[in-house]
Amino acid sequence: MRKSILVLLVAAAASGAFAQTYKWRDASGRLQYSDTPPPPGAKDVQQLRKVPAPPSSAAPAKSFEERDAEFRKRLVEKKEAEVKQAKAAEEEETRARNCAQAKGQLAALESGGRMVELNAQGERIALDDAGRARAKEEAQKAIETWCK
Repeated sequence: MRKSILVLLVAAAASGAFAQTYKWRDASGRLQYSDTPPPPGAKDVQQLRKVPAPPSSAAPAKSFEERDAEFRKRLVEKKEAEVKQAKAAEEEETRARNCAQAKGQLAALESGGRMVELNAQGERIALDDAGRARAKEEAQKAIETWCK
């Protein structure tokens, strides 16, 4: 009995890689294997091997060279995206730093403390009221530019 089952299994396996294989118990309780569907009165029916879906004719298999070229293209795109993201992060950091400096400058000008600026020769000159007003305008413009 075991030899016949083994022979049936080997025959079923050799009958083709795409053949369906069924296992069931017949009316007398014996285990049956077949490549055809079992009769209507069969018990414990199992489909051991299913027919795979046929390959789609719309998308033929790509060659190794095509897959490799697509892979390399994805790598280049990934690197470009990483560079772009790093540049955006650096620009954001610069913007935040400039915004903080402009706000600090405006706060210092509005505090009323003594402020100085350097002239062309590098000498310190105290800001008068007109110079303070001009510096406040410049700081306000910088805040509008950098603090969005």
